[in-house]
Amino acid sequence: MRQSTFSLERGEKSIRLGKREYEVLRILMGARGAVVSKETMILKIWGNDGEAVDNNVEIYVSFLRKKLDFLKAETGIATARHLGYYLVKGGRS
Repeated sequence: MRQSTFSLERGEKSIRLGKREYEVLRILMGARGAVVSKETMILKIWGNDGEAVDNNVEIYVSFLRKKLDFLKAETGIATARHLGYYLVKGGRS
């Protein structure tokens, strides 16, 4: 992940991330495989403005999954049902 360009690269492929996608991925990478709750992501990304909801996180995780699939990335985003999300090797579950 390149912070300066908000992009992901793998081999010859590169794809740009939106600001929120970048923040979601940065938080998950910082958790080093631990589950991160939607509430934690909302607070870290949107703050206490009250406009963000759980669905916002789901949407950006979906966007990220599609981009990781496009790149055929070795890392994926897994869902811990009713808990949150975490990074896994070898795709998602």
